[in-house]
Amino acid sequence: MLLSYIDIEALEMWLHRRTARMSWKEKKKDKEVLEEIGLKHTELLKTVKNRQLAYYGHKRRHQSLQKSIMEGKINGKRQRGRKRKSYLGNIEETTTRRIKECCEVALDREEWRRTIASNLWQETEQRLID
Repeated sequence: MLLSYIDIEALEMWLHRRTARMSWKEKKKDKEVLEEIGLKHTELLKTVKNRQLAYYGHKRRHQSLQKSIMEGKINGKRQRGRKRKSYLGNIEETTTRRIKECCEVALDREEWRRTIASNLWQETEQRLID
């Protein structure tokens, strides 16, 4: 079972509350908890996204079995129910670009690194505004 981004944020806040010995009964908002422990924003999700994008770029530049599996399609019908998020769907969501663009940009390591940095910077700035 994969954790969603919301689950990762919730886990991180739970860990911060536990290390600060705060009870969930205190009903403190996340911002208040972060201020008490001296952080401006959460870091775990940013780290996860950064590593996910870096790994995608690495695999995209090399011919390997993982690359074939990551970009491959499976024939057949899906089961009923909500469509599951795919790895490539997470890449699109994080970069706010189509996967075709990501594939082209990832071939150039320096350009991909700039893309990762700019996306994570924008996300951090957006969180500070919220």
